[in-house]
Amino acid sequence: MPASLSDIAYKHIQHKLLSASLPAGTKVSEQRLSRELGISRTPVREAIRRLESEGVLRQVASSGTYVADADRAELIDVYEVRMALEAFAVRKATRRMPPSQIRELGRLCDQMRDAIRVFRDSGQEVMDGQPLQPYLTADLAFHLLLLQAAGNRYAAKIIGDVHVRSAIFGYRSHQRDLHHVTRTWLYHARVARAVRQRDGQAARFWLERHIRYSLRGALRAFDDRSRGEPAPAPPPDFTEAMESLIAKLG
Repeated sequence: MPASLSDIAYKHIQHKLLSASLPAGTKVSEQRLSRELGISRTPVREAIRRLESEGVLRQVASSGTYVADADRAELIDVYEVRMALEAFAVRKATRRMPPSQIRELGRLCDQMRDAIRVFRDSGQEVMDGQPLQPYLTADLAFHLLLLQAAGNRYAAKIIGDVHVRSAIFGYRSHQRDLHHVTRTWLYHARVARAVRQRDGQAARFWLERHIRYSLRGALRAFDDRSRGEPAPAPPPDFTEAMESLIAKLG
């Protein structure tokens, strides 16, 4: 079925949000967006209302529509939803995953590890540019594969929406130094090992530890930004990786 004009406008705005072309606090212009897309303002308005209902845009009385910014409490909420639903999903996935998907989990862990080695050898303090893109892409694909294997499309859709909100509000939330990315990879590797051993309880334990660790890092970075420290730009292909995730979970 061909996409509606409202869907096209929605994806266009979402792309701009994910790529930080519309950063937090920016006023959203229906007229400018309709010109960019070559369509009327009505489907653009419908797309904006949809994004408002998802909490990524906000309406300010007598002023207009603006890109929302997550507060600290919302950041915690996002990670708590992830923890609850992904923990459920990983236990189910552990029972259901065929050997080919288990091997793919291992391959994605290897891709993260290879990106970390390139980063380590670069001498940079924070992972950025190359090799950040393949690292983030493998990270996203790892979580996606567990969701697909769980086979609950409603849970997958909710988690997909949460990942999108995390991407829009928090893809720049972590200062990915060598310690952070190595520890994150280690959690993924332990989840993959538990899945390979068909140990759903261990898989859930390590996934929950991973998400809690990510939340602590996100909160530290959020507090740093509240003190005026700038957030880095997203890597060039991160938007494409997130949009692929959205499409597969949609």
